[in-house]
Amino acid sequence: MVNRAFVNVGRWSALAFGLVYGYSHNASLQKQENVKKQQLEYERQVQLIEKARLAYAAKQNTTKPVTAAAESVDVDSPDFDFEKFIAQLEAQEKK
Repeated sequence: MVNRAFVNVGRWSALAFGLVYGYSHNASLQKQENVKKQQLEYERQVQLIEKARLAYAAKQNTTKPVTAAAESVDVDSPDFDFEKFIAQLEAQEKK
């Protein structure tokens, strides 16, 4: 038969091994969870930044309307279009 002391050493060794394994397994699960939380937080921040970027672009596009009356008229320019100039004058007279 097996010595009683040998059986007790085996039991206590198994208990110690189980405790060490449980601690290390729990630590690895916690680490995975923390990495997952950080990744989700990063993705949320990226989405918020993208949403803010789109809102800013939309705001900038609507606050700068292009007006034909603000164009400068340079008669001596080679790109001068007389028809556009007459149409601009007619539009100003209608107002």
